[in-house]
Amino acid sequence: MSSGPKSLFRDGCEIFPALSMMMKRILPVFVVVGLVTGCASTGVLWEGLARREKPEGRSFYLGDLSRLSFVSTYQESKTARGPQQRTGTEGLDPIIPVLDSRQPVVQEMKEIKEIAGKTRIDLTLEDAVVRALANSPEITVVSFDPSIAKENITIAESEFDVTAFGELGYEKDDSLSNDIFDTGQFQSRLYEGGVKQKSFTGAEWRLAYALTRSSDESVNRRFSTGYEPAVVFELKQPLLRDAWSDVNLADVDIARLNYRMALAAFRQKAEDVAAQVISLYWALFQARRDLEIQQSLLNKTIETFKKVKDRKNIDATVGDIKQTESSVKSRQATLFDAERRVFDVQDRLVRLLADYQMRLTDDLEIIPVTAPEQGGVQLNQREHLQVALKNNPGVIRTRLEVEVAEINVSVAKRQKMPRLDLVANAQVQGLSDLSGEAHQIMYDRDHTSYTVGVAVEYPLGNREKRAEFRLRQLERAKALSKLNNVSDQVAALVKEQIRFAETAHREIQVQQEAVAAAKIHLQALEDIETIRKNLTPEFLLAKIQAQESLAISQRAEVKAVVDFNIAMTRLAQATGTVLDMRYIRENAQSFTTIN
Repeated sequence: MSSGPKSLFRDGCEIFPALSMMMKRILPVFVVVGLVTGCASTGVLWEGLARREKPEGRSFYLGDLSRLSFVSTYQESKTARGPQQRTGTEGLDPIIPVLDSRQPVVQEMKEIKEIAGKTRIDLTLEDAVVRALANSPEITVVSFDPSIAKENITIAESEFDVTAFGELGYEKDDSLSNDIFDTGQFQSRLYEGGVKQKSFTGAEWRLAYALTRSSDESVNRRFSTGYEPAVVFELKQPLLRDAWSDVNLADVDIARLNYRMALAAFRQKAEDVAAQVISLYWALFQARRDLEIQQSLLNKTIETFKKVKDRKNIDATVGDIKQTESSVKSRQATLFDAERRVFDVQDRLVRLLADYQMRLTDDLEIIPVTAPEQGGVQLNQREHLQVALKNNPGVIRTRLEVEVAEINVSVAKRQKMPRLDLVANAQVQGLSDLSGEAHQIMYDRDHTSYTVGVAVEYPLGNREKRAEFRLRQLERAKALSKLNNVSDQVAALVKEQIRFAETAHREIQVQQEAVAAAKIHLQALEDIETIRKNLTPEFLLAKIQAQESLAISQRAEVKAVVDFNIAMTRLAQATGTVLDMRYIRENAQSFTTIN
């Protein structure tokens, strides 16, 4: 006998010529069988997957493909850049962004150093939004979700990859036997290799080549040393449960829908952050205008106070002086509060921008320089409702959830069926005391075996699959109800923001007229003051009230203008079109590319 495992390599060398001949004469037969069944062709598999980008009978909601491409490009650029670089992890370092070579190519802003030590930055609305979209940590956090979901698509598709397998074994049996025909000594070496695959129809096929070399000195054996090559093809095709593409590609379809949902969630976060930045920009504009108005009011009140004090020896009483002084102090306190509001809003804006030129640790003076819109926009409620129901990320996500629920119902319905599988296998075999002769017998296909049959299985009562089907139906009903609820909420929000914008536009016109009237009234009192002989308490109170009235009217006008711009931003947010704004798309290159 041969020396056991030491002869494995020598025996293996005999396999390669045999494999070459097998590839030419035996393997084509089984490949043809595989092609006929539609199972053995990887090309057919991937062609089927490609066709199911929008599967028959399933209305995948993809939305506007150009908008989808823009969001996908933006998301991939955010993921590629990774987390924003900060100075460090100790002390104040975690809140100090630094210039990073991976960051987008955003034009630097001009900084002006003021005498007081503050850094003044004239900030446009476009710069603010672009920097937020490029740097915001809130957007970065969710930017990884679509990439994760995309990898899940690959994982789901990999179930249908072709797998190569092999086995190499050695067995020795040297046991005592009471049979005079059985020596009790046996050696066997096994060499096996092949490929297998699961098809999107649910079929599982396996094609293998095996060579067994056995040594046995028993007298009842034809050959003391025998070679037994074989090629085996096995096929199992489900016909009811687990059968056909709608079941087996369900995980792939759901993974693709989850990717769409992750992209919609990313867009929603990006639009939310952009809308917050725009709203805070206008809030900062309003806070600074309120500060300027309050400073002007205080200056006028101080001027009036000086005039009253100068007339102390003429007709101004102590009561008149103290009344005016009280107004000065009150307006000074209001000015302090206005200054606080400016820096509160400014810090909130800086946090969202997360820009290395504007840090929370810096002493900044951010001046909004973009002029707000003051109306002139026609708002068609019906058109905005249609756009919102098509583009709102929340509506898109719930629609996709309905699609997922529909797939699960379809799968659960088929899985209620009995298990009925077509089972088949074919084998070509050879046997001789010489390896070449044994393979020649196999090549001639003189000894071919095959079996064909069906296997049936059905749980009595089938309670699990019936319950799962009812569960999926309830999930679909819940998803549809959620879609109805979200759609109603979005529609109500759109109508509310349209009314808000229209109301603010009307208020702008009214407040402008109120400011003009207040200016005329105050100017009239100031003209009278120059020619008035006596300063009465009534006149003094009227002048102070006129100054306050003008300031109130000016602040109300600014508020109406800012409310209009914020309402238009929130309307765009409700319709899912914030990222479609002209100045965002025109500057898209700034936050979708890497330096």
